[in-house]
Amino acid sequence: MATLLLQSVGALVAPVGSLLGNVAGAAAGAVAGALVDSALTPNVTRYAVGPRLKSMDGIASTEGAAIPRIYGRARIGGQLIWATRFLEQTSASVDSSSNSGKGGGGRVETVDVTYSYFSNFAIGLCEGPIAFVRRVFADGNELDMTSLPMRIYRGDEEQLADPLIVAKEGAEHAPAYRGLAYVVFEQLPLAAFGNRIPQLTFEVVKPVAGVGEMIRGVDIIPGATEAGYQPTLQLDFFTPGETSAENRHQLTASTDWAASMDALQALCPNLESVALVVAWFGDDLRAGECTITPRVDATFKTIGEFDYIVGGSWPPDWSVAGLDRAGARLVSLIDGRAAYGGTPSDASVRAAIADLRERGLFVTFYPFVMMDVAAENALVDPHTGAAPQPAFPWRGRITCDPAPGRSGTVDGTSAAATQVDAFFAHYRSFILHYANLCVAAGGVDAFLIGSELVELTRVRSVGGAYPAVAALQTLAADVRAIVGTTTKISYSADWTEYGVHVPAPGEARFPLDSLWASSAIDFVGVDVYWPLSDWRDGAEHLDASIASSVFDVNYLGARVSSGEGFDWFYASGEDREAQLRTPITDELGKAWMFRQKDLLSWWSNAHVERMGGVELGAPTAWTPRGKPIWIIETGCPAVDRGANAPNVFPDTHSSEGGIPYFSRGGRDDLMQARFIEAMLTHYDPEAPGGDARNPLSPIYGGRMVDASRLHVWCWDARPFPAFPACSDVWADAANWETGHWLNGRLDGVPLDRLVGALAGAETEIVTACPAIHGFLDGYVLDATMSPRDAIEPLADLFGFDAVVSAGAMRFVARAGTPAREIGADDLVAQKDGRLIDLRRAQESELPHEIALSFCDSEFDYRTGCVLSRRLEGYSSRRSETQAAVMMGRSNAQRLADSWLESLWASRETASFAVRPGLVALEPGDVVALAAAPGRLFQITRVTDGAERAIEARAVEPSVYDLAARAVARPALTPPASIGPPLVVVLDLALARAETSPLSHVAAFADPWPGALAVLRKVGGSFESVGVIEKRATIGVTLDALAPGPTGRFDRGAGVTVRLFSGALASVSDASAFALRSAMAIRGADGAWEVFAFTSAELVAERTYRLSHLLRGIGGEDALAARSVAAGAMVVLLDDAVVSLASDIAEIGASRIYRIGPVGRDLGDPTFVEASVAATRKALQPYAPTHARARRGEAGVTISFMRRGRLDADAWEAVDIPLGEASEAYEMDIALSGGGVRTLAGTTTALLYSASAEIADFGAPQTSLDCQIFQISARVGRGFPLAAVLDIE
Repeated sequence: MATLLLQSVGALVAPVGSLLGNVAGAAAGAVAGALVDSALTPNVTRYAVGPRLKSMDGIASTEGAAIPRIYGRARIGGQLIWATRFLEQTSASVDSSSNSGKGGGGRVETVDVTYSYFSNFAIGLCEGPIAFVRRVFADGNELDMTSLPMRIYRGDEEQLADPLIVAKEGAEHAPAYRGLAYVVFEQLPLAAFGNRIPQLTFEVVKPVAGVGEMIRGVDIIPGATEAGYQPTLQLDFFTPGETSAENRHQLTASTDWAASMDALQALCPNLESVALVVAWFGDDLRAGECTITPRVDATFKTIGEFDYIVGGSWPPDWSVAGLDRAGARLVSLIDGRAAYGGTPSDASVRAAIADLRERGLFVTFYPFVMMDVAAENALVDPHTGAAPQPAFPWRGRITCDPAPGRSGTVDGTSAAATQVDAFFAHYRSFILHYANLCVAAGGVDAFLIGSELVELTRVRSVGGAYPAVAALQTLAADVRAIVGTTTKISYSADWTEYGVHVPAPGEARFPLDSLWASSAIDFVGVDVYWPLSDWRDGAEHLDASIASSVFDVNYLGARVSSGEGFDWFYASGEDREAQLRTPITDELGKAWMFRQKDLLSWWSNAHVERMGGVELGAPTAWTPRGKPIWIIETGCPAVDRGANAPNVFPDTHSSEGGIPYFSRGGRDDLMQARFIEAMLTHYDPEAPGGDARNPLSPIYGGRMVDASRLHVWCWDARPFPAFPACSDVWADAANWETGHWLNGRLDGVPLDRLVGALAGAETEIVTACPAIHGFLDGYVLDATMSPRDAIEPLADLFGFDAVVSAGAMRFVARAGTPAREIGADDLVAQKDGRLIDLRRAQESELPHEIALSFCDSEFDYRTGCVLSRRLEGYSSRRSETQAAVMMGRSNAQRLADSWLESLWASRETASFAVRPGLVALEPGDVVALAAAPGRLFQITRVTDGAERAIEARAVEPSVYDLAARAVARPALTPPASIGPPLVVVLDLALARAETSPLSHVAAFADPWPGALAVLRKVGGSFESVGVIEKRATIGVTLDALAPGPTGRFDRGAGVTVRLFSGALASVSDASAFALRSAMAIRGADGAWEVFAFTSAELVAERTYRLSHLLRGIGGEDALAARSVAAGAMVVLLDDAVVSLASDIAEIGASRIYRIGPVGRDLGDPTFVEASVAATRKALQPYAPTHARARRGEAGVTISFMRRGRLDADAWEAVDIPLGEASEAYEMDIALSGGGVRTLAGTTTALLYSASAEIADFGAPQTSLDCQIFQISARVGRGFPLAAVLDIE
């Protein structure tokens, strides 16, 4: 007697003989098979340790630690595998200042010593080779990988030792760590991490071999993105210094384009070809009224460049075909947001083409028409004759008006040709512009003249001609004249358009054959979205009899050239509901003409048109097997049963949006992967049967379908996870969830491929195509474990079992189709006469609720938890389980729901015996019992004897066929992108010490980079002269500042300012005198007046009305007398304003400064450059005051009072400090004939002698027009007191 049990997956670690021996002992040779499932093994205690769900570890350094294995994507820590001592850098600065006052003064010198620390180290990540590291986190915060001193080693077998490790350890002692993915940090600054190595984690992508390796071509979208195709950073400046990145929403690479393209090539290592989609916009479904133009998604984005930007300029603002932003139309808005992105700028398209070619890719340029027809429009629909037209329709709906089939249609008349010509008048400009642009960009490998103008190419004019096809032929020839003979040209037809047109019963035409036969056309382009499935709920629909699941890749692959659109079609929606299939036949024996899927027959045969059911005499211009077919688009939405209608996309705003037939609307990444695999395999000549399905042409020597030009729709230039997580940036982000996007899915793992990979060394006993279905984003083995321990958690979660049969292992889903129905004649009665013993577990033994914990891949891989609860029953038990898998919340919820339902479904068990002849039955098989109609049972134990005793549990396949629920994805805030700061150099007459700065600098940037380095050019290099640590409060005036008095508060005048950032507050009069509210304003003459305010009233956001002003502070009374127009810049003079020059030798000498983020190279485009010549204003003595002129015997004595720059605000009855090395004054007296008389002295009284007066004027004067200066020994004359003095 031999017994077959449901045992454990642990058998995977043993060789075949041992595996079978574990199950059946000495009778292994007589055993038919074994099913592996520890959960069903009775009376066995077993200990297994699989991957553990835990919080993310940071880096560790553990001797003998296991190297993790990653499948898909995951966030992990790592092991510190190499390090040097910390590097210490010492910086010293000296600050000199004077301590002057009434009691004397002195010089104070402060030496400030700071220490900075850096570290060199290497971290081992996981088993290689990996595809890439997407993100790096330090202490939980994502780091900008472009600024990290980090090198990544993928862990292949050819990698060389890191040069830093070689330099430190020597070449003979520096391991290359082949097979280990690791990163090396060289001189990582530690100040931001508290002078320690932070806890680092890494998002690592290591896909399992599958669809990504099969893909050789993709379509690059979004097509409508103003700067998304720009490989270099595009910054928008709303104001100088206020920066927003137009094309950077991640921290992996310098631009979204670079991050996305790098990921694409890493995930698709065999990628050869890309089709770059670039969109203009149509605005009407009526061909005669439709214009095709580029559009923008915002009327304002940037002020362009501003003062001081260094080096090469930033990419210019948007421009397409000579249109700038101001002249272009705005796309429609939905709830205040742009319905589309704008047309890619010409500069970005040229740059993208160049970048793709540099990456070694074959580039097809794909001009694309998007229909921007907003909802609730007043346009007449040509198909109905009534308004409105459908919202945001497909370009394939453009037709003549009235459309074919409508009463009064112009189809078949000259009016139709007129309308088509009107359309192409606009359309030609679109295509020819890009033909010329591609040439200017250095050329492309292929150029499409359009796609999917289905209804337009079916419109006929007089005599049955197709004017749109003729226009395309002319256009192709014109494009050829531009791009030359080396660029291949074609049109991409819809899968319903490329072949036959049946305008009336008995009539069959091939409208596009003249285009395909044109000498200007090199290949036949087709967009292939034909249905590969017809899957419904339950097990009674027709396709359930030929496949166990919609995910069966063999089933899908067979339907590429069979099924709907090949063997049969649905004549109506009602027929589809009832699955009433009408066979595709033809009385003349050419059914292939009407089979949309029959590319092989269409390509292989001559095309003979028909009229009145009779073939015409000669075939069309098409040469059988004459040109290759390129599939420009194919793909499938990642939605439940997406293969039922893969051309449907999920845009709720579009009239074309929706879900496939009989789809339940849940996200399903596996559906997309299976569809793509089926399509690629079908046309792969190396696949079994591929040579017959995709034959060679005897004419051009290539395959019918060029497999290297089979493009999968779509790969987005907006990288994952920024897209779709930045939902506030992109209006179509929600469509990603169930859309056609490959981003974020190619790095996931189909369950069957994961289980096959986990079997590892035992793959020789594992069948190639496990019949299990599921999808997860990632899986990590963080410790050494057997394949059994690695696979078992997945088996429990996804509901499958492992079966050993005939020396091989296969994995089977518990939702499998019945192996057979066991009737009464198959059963052997038990001793008590019963045929079947049915038992049911009590509800109290089953869980009422399941809590499933998992790694939430949509929330930075943090631990998530979902609940599934039964709404009926009497159980109150709660079951909690953890799964160390990476997945999104919607997938986890579906699995939890399925798991709970499967536990309840399996509470019923059956015992029975069958006749010995049923030897094919083995554990794992699903059977139906005639005595228990409507229920299925899975065999868990078989005992062979005189009869075969079987134990089975109930299964319900429907519980494993649940659709994922829609779950909101956590929104991601795009990282701030640092741009060049607004740098303001201030020449201020403010001196608080004898060594006061001669010039100041203030800077504003939003976002603020943390600190700005200030460097001065010395010879051919730059030296550091300081750091700007704080963002200055800078703004502009909104109205004019009128002239005002000096020496007292101006209670009448005021000024309104709008700040770029920061805030202002009212202060007391004393605080204003102490300059705690001092502000500088720059006039049209470039001079900065310093004033202070006491009242700051907030009148709007970041807008203040300043009043109660002190004017002309710093001795510049003349500036208070001028009027400053609106738009003047203002700067708050607080500690954010730092000194720039203080050496008197710098006065009048121009110096070059560069200012930019600390830690970046001074050649970085975020640095600004300023040429500054310091002035003497800060050292000029103030103008004297209270001047009087009195005539005496010796002449006229001019007396005055001096003012002081330093410590001159005391109210004591003593003289103020001189503030200068010596006391000296000069006075210029204006002479009537021109010129001046200059007087000099060392006291505050100067004598204008009577003789000098007579010599200058010829007679005594009654008044003198003069200027009086205090003299500085260092800078000469101070500010003047200009006055006309009456002589007393």
